[in-house]
Amino acid sequence: MKFLIGIGAIVLGFWQVFVSKQYFDNIKKQSSPLIFALIAMIASLAFAAFLIIFGVWQFIQ
Repeated sequence: MKFLIGIGAIVLGFWQVFVSKQYFDNIKKQSSPLIFALIAMIASLAFAAFLIIFGVWQFIQ
């Protein structure tokens, strides 16, 4: 069970990084203020880092 949770967390983490990269590429086309867009992107990348670390931690235990 921990194996499946670990794999799922890692896959979601990498998907979140991919989505954040696309968001960063389109940030100049956004109508929202730049500071809010950067905060959203940083929060998204922090969540992705948490998911990847959590997934690896599931494999270690």
